[in-house]
Amino acid sequence: MPWLKTLRWSLGITTSLLLLGVLWPIRCYHYEAPRPFSGKRWYNPFDQDSLTWSRANFHIHSRTWGGLTEGENPPSVIDSAYRSLGFTYYGITDYHRVNPASPIPLYEHGWGLRKFHQLVFAPKTILWWDFPWPFTQDIYQSILAHLYETAPLIAIAHPFFNPYQTCPGDVLRHLSGYHAIEVLNRYGDSISEWDSALSAGHYATLLANDNVHDVHNPHQITTRWTEILLPPQASQDQLLQALLQGKTVGYKNIYAVPIEEGDYPVFRHIRVVDDSLSVLISEKVDSIRVIGQGGQVRAIATGTDHLRYPIREEDRYLRVEFYTPRVVAYSSALCRGEGPVRRLPPPENSALTWLWRLALLSGIALLLRFIVRR
Repeated sequence: MPWLKTLRWSLGITTSLLLLGVLWPIRCYHYEAPRPFSGKRWYNPFDQDSLTWSRANFHIHSRTWGGLTEGENPPSVIDSAYRSLGFTYYGITDYHRVNPASPIPLYEHGWGLRKFHQLVFAPKTILWWDFPWPFTQDIYQSILAHLYETAPLIAIAHPFFNPYQTCPGDVLRHLSGYHAIEVLNRYGDSISEWDSALSAGHYATLLANDNVHDVHNPHQITTRWTEILLPPQASQDQLLQALLQGKTVGYKNIYAVPIEEGDYPVFRHIRVVDDSLSVLISEKVDSIRVIGQGGQVRAIATGTDHLRYPIREEDRYLRVEFYTPRVVAYSSALCRGEGPVRRLPPPENSALTWLWRLALLSGIALLLRFIVRR
């Protein structure tokens, strides 16, 4: 029957185009071996006489796409909620869409089932390509490499996302072409994954976001947030530079009760003085911890507002945490070297890429023949 033959050809061509669209952008790469931070000097993003903090959140979902994606509130309600809690900067991260009402232009990339998502700041264009179920290092890297060409700042969102690992730490050690990691997220914090990247010599700014879908739900709003070392009147370019430089501290709220600005301690200074790390907090806290290479605890001080840690030769990066009954705070890292090291996406292995593509074309041709002849 002629119509059946037409149906077979239509099915075969549609299937072939879908497979090409999803699989063709995957590339193979030459990966560098991990190289921990090195050098006599220390890069310190908090090296200022006084620290002025502005509250921020960069992961908020509004109601969009006709309600197909999870998000309950319009931008006006989101703005009112965050302004009332003392947030200076916030961004609406609709999936694959820059919301025109968002004070900071960004979006959340990713529709794959494994939720390897990215927060894309100030994009020049929207990348629609993603992979349904990333399972190889080359697939992870291909997604980041394509995104890297579209925006000045890429943050890997929630690497540890319950009930599955979105991007394991051993993979993050090798990936490049990103600038930040969403270390704190109410769906799952990613401390060990972040330490894995830092230990391999990839400088990743810490971001902490509540990933809110309904601002009226106290179990969502202010569960996590970021403090940026930036005055409230800063421009968008200054904000992006501060994020790239690692001028951030992430907060985790212990209780499911919204917490207002000023109801928690902050860092007064984080300095490197005479080969020692000096930390001062605005009030006494239960404990202060210094974390170094491999996520190892290097020093602990309890019941105090200050700490001094003599830096050791084997220290490659250092970050600071403090604990109170209400909040936990994590600073972005200080590291050896002249500045934050962020590597470009690795060079492509063209031979393997084209070998993969030839195999793909052969497989699609066999599938098309099977569909049409059946």
